[in-house]
Amino acid sequence: MAKQARSTTEERKLVPLDLTAKQWGDLVQLVDQVQPSDEMPTAWNIPPGAVVKRAQLHDVYGGNPRLTVGASGRTPNVFLFLECGSVGDLAPQWQGPVLVAPGQAQWTDGVSYDNLAALAHRRRGVPLRVFMAHRGECLYIGEFAVELESSIERWVDTGKRDIATAYSRRRPNMVDTRAPLFRLRQLHGVSIPASHVDPFQKAYRINLRLQPGADQFSAATAIFDLLTALESEPSTAASLGELDEAQLLATLVQRARRQADLDELRAVVENPDSRESDLQRLVERMTWIFGGEFLPGTARRNLTLRDQLDLTLLRPDGTLHGVELKKANIERLVTGQRNHLIVGAEVNKAVGQAMNYLRELDEKRPQILIDLGIDCRRASMTVVIGHTAFAATDAPPEEIDEAIRTYNSHLNRVSVTTYGRLIENAQRMIDLTSSER
Repeated sequence: MAKQARSTTEERKLVPLDLTAKQWGDLVQLVDQVQPSDEMPTAWNIPPGAVVKRAQLHDVYGGNPRLTVGASGRTPNVFLFLECGSVGDLAPQWQGPVLVAPGQAQWTDGVSYDNLAALAHRRRGVPLRVFMAHRGECLYIGEFAVELESSIERWVDTGKRDIATAYSRRRPNMVDTRAPLFRLRQLHGVSIPASHVDPFQKAYRINLRLQPGADQFSAATAIFDLLTALESEPSTAASLGELDEAQLLATLVQRARRQADLDELRAVVENPDSRESDLQRLVERMTWIFGGEFLPGTARRNLTLRDQLDLTLLRPDGTLHGVELKKANIERLVTGQRNHLIVGAEVNKAVGQAMNYLRELDEKRPQILIDLGIDCRRASMTVVIGHTAFAATDAPPEEIDEAIRTYNSHLNRVSVTTYGRLIENAQRMIDLTSSER
C-alpha cells in the first residue's frame, strides 16, 4: 500500500506526489542512518546539576583527565575540577560572592600553561566550566569567570612531587609544588552544597552525546520534518515516485543547503561593508567549502594562549589545517611593480600572521600534544583575503589570480586565496554533484 505525503511550497500550495511502500521503507532506513558525528561536539550539552563520568567528559570534549584545571581539547572551554573532601587551603571557600578555589599544582616559578588557560579565559572569550569531582564522576556546577582584579588570592604549598618520570629518566627528582587560589564569580548554574552534604547522592546522571555537524544536522532535520508530515497526514500523501532511491533525497537536501549557504556567503562577500566577523559566522558552518579532504565540523580555535584561529580543520590523518579569514573589501589586494603585479601589503601582513601562528604551534607542540592530544607537527594554513571586484587596479581578475598563484608558488605551509576564487571552486563542486544525477 502506498504511503501518502504532502509537499508544501512557500505559497502553501499542495503538490500531489506518490510514494510507494518500498520508497517509504528506504526513506525510513536512510533517516535511521543519519546519526550525529562522533568527531567533535559543536555545543555545550551538560546542564548544571548533572553528573557525568569524567572519562566520558574527556572522551567527548577532550582535555587531560589528570589535571585540576586545563583547556578542553576539542571545544572552546576551560575546565576546573574541585575535589570533594579537600580540606584546608585546598578546599573551595566562599568569600561573599567570590569563590576561592585551587588551580593546578605546579613546580615552575611562573604561571603554568594549565593555570594560564584559566586566567586568560575571559580575554580569549572561552567559558570556564567548574565541576566537583569524586571517584571517577564529576558534577557540573556551572559557568564561572575569573575576577578581573586580583585573579589569584594567593599561592599555597601542595607538597613535593617527583617530576623525573615526566621529564627525564633520571633517578627521582622531588620538587616543591604550589597551586594558585583563583578568585571566581559564578555566572550561572547550581549552588555548591555544604561540605557535609554528598552532592552526588541525589544528582541525576547523563550520558554525553555529540551534536551533529552543520551539514549533517540540516539534512537530518529536513528528513525528519518530512517523515513527520508523511506520518501525520497519510491521507493527503504526496509522491516521491520520481526519486529512484531515498538516498537521492538526502543528496538533494544537502545540495540545496550548501547552495543556500553559498548564496548567502556570496552576498556578504559582495557587500563592501561586511566585516571579518560576518564572514567568519558563515564560513565556520561551511567547512565543506575548503574541499573534501577535511573532516566535518571544526576543531578548537584556541591551541595557543596568545593567538586564536578563525577556523581550524582536521584531515582524516589528524593533520591540522588553520584558516585565517580577512576582509573581502581590500583595495590594495595587488599592486604594480614595473610591468608586473605583486600582492599588496595587507596580504603580506596576513601571511606573516599565519607564519607566526605556525611557529608558535611548532614551539608549543609538546605541550599541546600532552594537554590537547593534537599533534601540530605538520600544520598548515590558508589565508582567505580580498575579492577581485574590490581591487583598485585596472588589471583583469585573471591577472590578479595569476599574481596570487605566483606568490603561492614561493610559499611552503601557507597558501593564499580570494573569496571569489573560494566561492567559484565551491560552486563548481556543487554543479558537478548536480550533473551526476
